[in-house]
Amino acid sequence: MTPLPAGTDPRYPGEPVIQADELWFRYEEEQPDVIKGLSLTVKKGELLAVLGGNGTGKTTTLNVISGLNKAYRGKVIINGKPIKEYRGNSLYRNNLALLPQNPQTVFIKETVREDYSEILETLGISKDERTEMIEAVTARVGISHLLEKHPYDLSGGEQQKCALAKMLLLKPKILLLDEPTKGLDAYSKHTLKNILADLKRDGMTILAVTHDVEFAAENADRCALFFDGEILSADVPEKFFSENNFYTTAANRIARQLCRNAVTCEQVVAFCEGHRR
Repeated sequence: MTPLPAGTDPRYPGEPVIQADELWFRYEEEQPDVIKGLSLTVKKGELLAVLGGNGTGKTTTLNVISGLNKAYRGKVIINGKPIKEYRGNSLYRNNLALLPQNPQTVFIKETVREDYSEILETLGISKDERTEMIEAVTARVGISHLLEKHPYDLSGGEQQKCALAKMLLLKPKILLLDEPTKGLDAYSKHTLKNILADLKRDGMTILAVTHDVEFAAENADRCALFFDGEILSADVPEKFFSENNFYTTAANRIARQLCRNAVTCEQVVAFCEGHRR
């Protein structure tokens, strides 16, 4: 396997939106590196899913790309501008949003509605417009019935959806997702799939780190493997999973001998129906 170089994938000719070039990071000077020469590029309207086991450094990678942690070597470029040149909250305002692995950390108010209203108020949005925006986004994510609930009284999946809605209220151009399907049932995963497809059609760029291979196969334009501190083996889902014996989908394991490139249930069904005719 070879590292994924920055900005060389001919399938996505659009402008690079996220660029990471030779990133190195460790939490303490005496500790081993968590990120080791990592490079990646995500272009406008693309969803790149980075797969890897728990505790391997995927979350740290998102934190470095979002500016929460600083690499001691290498650079991060967001929308053509080095991350170190952004001042104040300009990196995040209508630009970049990070959905953390623990959704509880994004809530600070007594109800979901109050939490949403406060963040919109800090952006200078009028009360009427705040109400309108909250109703639209919560209807889109399917959480309107949770607005008057305390965030900590919600289930893990409900918290995840409410946290996503809060990120969408910020109208970011870039969305970073850390284990976005954590706690979601099958119906909620399907809803998330439709939301992400809509966001990509609107031109949003999405970088997701996950160990959910089914989510990656169904939603990503490209998948990449995070291993030993760097990004390896990036390709379209059909090729990525069909050439990988460990990180692959249940559908591909079952149907590999019949149709090697079928990596989702829908693709397996389509293949079987095609051979029945």
